[in-house]
Amino acid sequence: MATRCDRFFSADQQNRLAQLMNQWRTARDQNHTLNPDQQNELDDLVDAELEGACDRTQFLFVV
Repeated sequence: MATRCDRFFSADQQNRLAQLMNQWRTARDQNHTLNPDQQNELDDLVDAELEGACDRTQFLFVV
């Protein structure tokens, strides 16, 4: 499910997350893994997306 970019998770972050997820799926399907730098970047983006979702929810409750 695609979400719109906002101040909590930018379009650049969304695009990069989508790219890395596609690479991760391809690697998984071929019984491989991402290289450590890519995996770290993916992990960081997943964390940022979760943090953005939490911040977005908190913002909605305040407004």
